[in-house]
Amino acid sequence: MRGLLEDRLMHECLSIVLKPLMKAAEIGIMMSDPVGNVRHCFTPLAVYIVDMPEAAMLACVRRKTSP
Repeated sequence: MRGLLEDRLMHECLSIVLKPLMKAAEIGIMMSDPVGNVRHCFTPLAVYIVDMPEAAMLACVRRKTSP
């Protein structure tokens, strides 16, 4: 049975792992395009694939509702 502390730990781990991506989304980073030009880019999009129990936990909803 998953507890509140386990769910909180998962959120903290995601925050640590995604911190560079969140920083890039906020202030942008310099990246080169396919031609080789350097551009100031913002990367606010991330994908996280989960099963239904994990999706419910990440959305902070009960297990029997749809996230």
